[in-house]
Amino acid sequence: MHISPEHKLRKLGSHYMIVDVCADNTNLTNVFVLNDTAAFLWQSVENSYFDADTLVALLCDSYDVAPKQAREDVDSMLDQWARLGLVID
Repeated sequence: MHISPEHKLRKLGSHYMIVDVCADNTNLTNVFVLNDTAAFLWQSVENSYFDADTLVALLCDSYDVAPKQAREDVDSMLDQWARLGLVID
């Protein structure tokens, strides 16, 4: 899968937001807020194809988290991102 090219991560102050980018305009109708960890994962795979295993490895390598917990968190996050159209298979 990959990140939808129509969505871009922006940092506003200490907050990370995903916005819908249409040509030269930004559509602020749908803005999605990410925590620091989700933003880290987004930035790590933004310009590449990836799978859940890639994100689990990134979490385990960068944070003190057990693989089982990382898998549960990644699966939940990817389900949400897919429902919102933020990732494409």
